[in-house]
Amino acid sequence: MGELSSKKKRICKFLKQQFPCSRILAQRIFKSTVHATVALIFCLIPKVRDRLGNQPSMLPLIAVMVHPGRRVSATIQGAIYCITGLLFGLAYSLLGRFIAQRCLGHTWHVVGELQQYAENYTRYESALAILAVFETIMLFVHGWMRSVSHHYFHIVFPLFLVVHFAFMAPLTQDAGTIAKAFSVPFYLGIAMSIFWNLVLFPEFGSTYLGNSTVDALNEIHNAIDSAINFFISIDVKDPTTSLYTQEPVSLARLLKTKNTIEGKVSSCNLVLEECMYEISYSFVSPSDLKSVIQSFNHLSMYINALVNACQLEFLLIGRQDKYTLDNDLMNIETEKEIRHADARKLLKVLGLMRDPIFNLHKTLSESLFMIKAALAYVYDVKLDKVQHSILFRENATKFQSSKDPFKDLEFDKIIDNLVNGVIDFDLRAREELIHLDENLLQPNDEMFLFSSFLLNFKETTNSVVNIMKETRKIYQYRKRQELKGSLRGKTLWVNFLSNYNTFKTWITGASKARITESQSLNGGTIGDNYRPPADMGVKRPQEEEREILSQRRSDVVTFMKTSKLLPTTNASDSSTGKKSNTSHTSVISDSSNVIVKSIFSKSLVFSHDFYHKHREHFRFGLQVTIALMLASFPMFIPKARDWYIKIRGTWIGFVCILALEPSVGGTFWVFFLRGVGVILGAAWAYVSYLAGCNQTNPYLEVVVTIFGAVPGFYYLLGTPYVKAAIIQIISIYVVMLAAILPSDNQGSILSNFAKRCLAVGYGGGIAVLVQVTMFPVTARDQLNGEISFVAGCISEMQMLLAAGLEGESLNSSVTDERYQRFAKISASAKSALSRASAYKGLTRQEPRLKGEYTELEKVFTQMIYIQRQILDRMDNMILLRKQYGSAIIEELNYMVYGYRRQYVASITSLMRAVQEAIRNKTPLPQFLPSARIAHRRLVNKVQSILKIKYASKMKSLRPRVMVDLFGNKDDSSDDDEGLTIENQHQARSTLPPHEYIMKEKFLSWNASSAAAEEIIEYVEELVQLSKILVGVNEFKYGFLSRPLYADWAAEAAVRFDDFVKKPHIPLKAKTNSRAGYSKRSNGLPSTPTISEEDLQDDLSIEENGPVALDALSSSDTEESRTLDLARIASRKSEVASLPKKLRKRAFSIGSKGDAQGTHTSLSKLKTLGSGELIPDEHSDSDTDEELPLALKKMIFK
Repeated sequence: MGELSSKKKRICKFLKQQFPCSRILAQRIFKSTVHATVALIFCLIPKVRDRLGNQPSMLPLIAVMVHPGRRVSATIQGAIYCITGLLFGLAYSLLGRFIAQRCLGHTWHVVGELQQYAENYTRYESALAILAVFETIMLFVHGWMRSVSHHYFHIVFPLFLVVHFAFMAPLTQDAGTIAKAFSVPFYLGIAMSIFWNLVLFPEFGSTYLGNSTVDALNEIHNAIDSAINFFISIDVKDPTTSLYTQEPVSLARLLKTKNTIEGKVSSCNLVLEECMYEISYSFVSPSDLKSVIQSFNHLSMYINALVNACQLEFLLIGRQDKYTLDNDLMNIETEKEIRHADARKLLKVLGLMRDPIFNLHKTLSESLFMIKAALAYVYDVKLDKVQHSILFRENATKFQSSKDPFKDLEFDKIIDNLVNGVIDFDLRAREELIHLDENLLQPNDEMFLFSSFLLNFKETTNSVVNIMKETRKIYQYRKRQELKGSLRGKTLWVNFLSNYNTFKTWITGASKARITESQSLNGGTIGDNYRPPADMGVKRPQEEEREILSQRRSDVVTFMKTSKLLPTTNASDSSTGKKSNTSHTSVISDSSNVIVKSIFSKSLVFSHDFYHKHREHFRFGLQVTIALMLASFPMFIPKARDWYIKIRGTWIGFVCILALEPSVGGTFWVFFLRGVGVILGAAWAYVSYLAGCNQTNPYLEVVVTIFGAVPGFYYLLGTPYVKAAIIQIISIYVVMLAAILPSDNQGSILSNFAKRCLAVGYGGGIAVLVQVTMFPVTARDQLNGEISFVAGCISEMQMLLAAGLEGESLNSSVTDERYQRFAKISASAKSALSRASAYKGLTRQEPRLKGEYTELEKVFTQMIYIQRQILDRMDNMILLRKQYGSAIIEELNYMVYGYRRQYVASITSLMRAVQEAIRNKTPLPQFLPSARIAHRRLVNKVQSILKIKYASKMKSLRPRVMVDLFGNKDDSSDDDEGLTIENQHQARSTLPPHEYIMKEKFLSWNASSAAAEEIIEYVEELVQLSKILVGVNEFKYGFLSRPLYADWAAEAAVRFDDFVKKPHIPLKAKTNSRAGYSKRSNGLPSTPTISEEDLQDDLSIEENGPVALDALSSSDTEESRTLDLARIASRKSEVASLPKKLRKRAFSIGSKGDAQGTHTSLSKLKTLGSGELIPDEHSDSDTDEELPLALKKMIFK
């Protein structure tokens, strides 16, 4: 017995893993099964069947298409779309039949089709030709609309059903009979679907919206707590000394919260859009949550940045644990800039800031809990779903009811506490950081990381403050409505088509998160049972690429409008008025010709532009038209029409149009799914018919069909195999009713089973044949197009971030116009990545002749992931820059714009190279400039500028009263004289902060630099992955196949004088008049005295020459060291050959970092300058700026 019970447990566990089923999914399956079964029962009752018209089998078909296994809002939405398609289809079919009947003459309703074929062949042929023309137009519109948006599938598919089946009906039937046959079953099925959806386990979207919002806030709260705990507790070894009661979560679990939050926020947006189709009766309208849900978008970006900062911190602190990876081609490791940072510096800063961060975090966590509790109260969500933080020793109180804790809730006090907490955090941060050494706050990797966390933490708090203000409005409105009583306080909210925006959404289906046909059919787009469908993807609008990418706009031919100029005359013409009049008359007479040419040229341009913009829609429309006409052409041939009706030809067209997808992979996959579904459904219909003993026991027959419908609805509602499930359920009812219902074409159950299998074989085969041979669109090409499009978007976004590349002065680093365009490009790129993920799965289903796709799929997966990470970093950069500005761009741009331009050019060149290589399937070029070097030179230049410009001011300041500078936007002045403001709470006497380095503008640039370094690393990985896909044009042998003189060039970069064993030549004592340095005494440098005019003179030398070739950008000397170039060229060194580590090109894109974490002498700290300021006593040491031009070319190659 024990072994038997253990086997049962293992079997149950296996079934739960393979077939998960939640409570909501079980309820939806039950509702859908009841609806379909009742529809079948109605068809079996003769009296009810007579009321349905001559097409009663349409009732169970529409019962499956518009099933009640969704929320109320989604069911109503599907019903509206279906009714719209039915109305247009019925009107269109009646018009076509009316014209065809006129061709038959006045005897169309008296003489049958067979008699018409025998006696009046020409008229009968003309009538069928009219029907064929109407069918062709309908099929082209059907394909066009499906290609435009999957949203229109629920409108054009019922339109196809009505038109296709109505044209197969005998022409002797009048319009009333056709209207009854194709309206009563459809409308009855739709009404029953809404009825069962409201009666059995109703799921209202307005109620679900509150639950979805609270769930999203729970995930946001958990992510914020986990990220902050991870960042400030990473070095805590003893849990008893930690400020939190829980240990930090693992990095892998922390990174998963990014995808979780994205899914929850998307869920809230989709439910909010669904709610416009509902009529709710409540205290508060569901649309009031729109502002709160919209605030989640920016908040999620800041949280992603916090998680990214935690990831960088983990790389820095745990770099000693790095292990060597295998030599797999897919394991591409680039050198991480953060690994060159000093963990001790970061931990020192973190030790001072741990208490202020913890105090603000505690206040923030309490505020988030109050937001969730208030929204749960307003929208009648069970307070058990409101999760409280368990990180703090003083846990939040759990509410037991939805009334008691909200009687005296003061939101103003809670908001004030959080705002004061931010102000206190800002003051304490400045107070603590003032005691640090000057070098710790200079721009370096450690400060970049800490600034990224600091500013994103503050912006997260500010976003929560805004959400609290919006929640306060909703809460106060709920309290006012409650005072009116339950009857007068509640309102009937009719959101359906209440304004133009909702009407536009209903027509166009404009949704921020576009969904596929399968997702909208199964009703599980946002439910607990959601699993992404794998059978198709959402297409990118054809015109989006030209609107987004500037380099594609030049592809469109445009004619410049000729401006109307005043008529001019020669000097000789001015003397005679006759010639002048003649000239004026000729202008008028020729104006008509100019206008005709302008209209003609505009028409040509419009036609050309329209074709290129809608080329994909034309293609799929023609595919659908040709495939369906090949599958159903016998119905329009007089001789074959009767035979085609007897073999159930309508089923062939039905299967063919459902098997057609916009891509080859989608068509293959759907054809396979529908083939399996049809065979299983028809087989179960055969079993059900035999169980009923040839209609002698219809009760048992209905019961048996239930056992076949339940698995079908499970796969329809809970799995990605929507297309197979939906046709499997339809086949059960259609095949069985074809043998049960009396008609002229009634056959046995076995013959109907064979006809159904023939339909899927012939119709699906035609669909695959047309898709493969006529305008084939492979998912691989679409995948390449989406990845290429995202690469172009990244290039455009980088250009929008790079303002002032010509050295012009800017008041704002990000204008509103730039920000709006950046947001538009970012949204398009993220949608493209979602489509790329879908196409990646479709590519696996396509037939390939070039080998397996498994390895390439891994490459595409990594490329999609990398591009998504780049977009996250860029989004955070633009948000911080818009909020705080950038001191480097707004104040120091005239000094560093050349360095910024070189960095931006490197990133843009790399992304454009990847874009064109992936799009055109061409190898990458030989020379790919590294953006890593350009960015490091920019950082070094900023360090030198700060050292020269602000060193004297930082040392000359005296202790004074600490002031509250929170929210002060005017930081343009660098002089701190007379700035003494008494704090509203208390005055704090302390040392002054490093005024410039601690400005929020400069911290914003630090945070952006941290993101920029990560972007550079991801771009290098993206280039390496592109090489795997398309290759690279590298020299295999010859002069450029390897670095010239790699060994001695590398050693020269380290210490050339030691390499040649030549005595060190001391630098001649020279007086630098521009720098104004005083002589050193006692080995210590004196404080320099530098004027602004001297600084301008010092910087003017660099502005005259290219930045990449400047040899004096960071040097304190006017002349470089004397180098024996003749000895270099002769290579007469007495030193043996260098080891391999010194021959590595450290900054080549293809080079991999040292796996053991050890650094060779040729490292970035020695070739490119230190990541921190060089002390004055070593100001005359060797730097990369002192190297000759030839050496610099070889090192930076």
